[in-house]
Amino acid sequence: MKAAVLRGPEDLVIGRIERPVPGPGEVLVRVMATALCGTDLAVYRGHFKRVVYPIVPGHESAGQVEENGPGVAGLQAGDRVVINPLAFCGRCRFCLRGDTPLCPQGGLLGRDRPGTFAEFAIVKAAQCHLLPESIGWGDATGLVVLASVLRGQRRAGLSLGTSVVVIGQGVSGLLHTRLAKAAGASPVVGLSRTEWKLELALRLGADLVVEAGQRDAVDKVKRATRGGPDIVIDTVATDQTLGMAFRLAGPGAVILAFGVDPSPISSLSSHTLYSGEYSVVGVRAMSPRDVDLAIRAVTDERVDIGFLVTQRHPLDNLPAVMRAQTRSREGLRTVFFPWGVPDGVEQGGARDWATAE
Repeated sequence: MKAAVLRGPEDLVIGRIERPVPGPGEVLVRVMATALCGTDLAVYRGHFKRVVYPIVPGHESAGQVEENGPGVAGLQAGDRVVINPLAFCGRCRFCLRGDTPLCPQGGLLGRDRPGTFAEFAIVKAAQCHLLPESIGWGDATGLVVLASVLRGQRRAGLSLGTSVVVIGQGVSGLLHTRLAKAAGASPVVGLSRTEWKLELALRLGADLVVEAGQRDAVDKVKRATRGGPDIVIDTVATDQTLGMAFRLAGPGAVILAFGVDPSPISSLSSHTLYSGEYSVVGVRAMSPRDVDLAIRAVTDERVDIGFLVTQRHPLDNLPAVMRAQTRSREGLRTVFFPWGVPDGVEQGGARDWATAE
């Protein structure tokens, strides 16, 4: 089968590898679409020391059941599925209480086990969620992000009347902005350094947007939220943005560190937590419940994820796109189609990636 193989940091090739065979409790999925996210780029760059090369990267995917392994029930060949990229044992105390992202036996596709930038992928049957025909392949990859956003907002305690600030208006930030507004949060404030993303946040329901680089950005947010928001969602989560999150937060606020950055945090002290009685919440990914909730939110038309996909490519373009996006991220979400970009779907994006170097 055709697959992208990461032979080492920044050494990605498209080649032919043996098609895997599903074992007990496993499913062979014909991968129809896989999106590129920040974690994939971190794996590509070699930021995760535990990655064992060579590995097939990729994890935000949807496809069709091709073959069931022994003991699989509830799925059959041809079923459309979206894949929960986190494997879990289903038996430990974390899994039994619904916190499958904390499973010590778990792991992420494309980082801890072979991923989905390939024509086929092996996953556990429990990671497959039936996908309605109304959700297209490219859009379906966005359900993975949406599920994580839902879990994060639940852990942060977001509810009707909560004031919320979202730092960063990329894919996850825009979804946080939209979902916060849909949940009745008020006001919802979006921060970004990019003008077109701020405009999009307004269209998605933000009550106010603020250019993050402005000198008076913190003052503007404080005024709009009457002394600081109840929840600050940091979708970037670097040392700099987490420092801003605490400067923005109102007394007793929850800071949701939604982004992932391996760098140490120097902008936080225990005195800061003490003086403001802040709560810091992390979110690792999504549980099966969150994936089901994400599917329902889209099918019930409470959330639109169609706007997220801004570039579409065949799998052959992945190495060139990876090289380019390590230098500069363009657009919002880039999706790759191992079996070719579907008819009627515009291919490409901001440039000709087939010849990009």
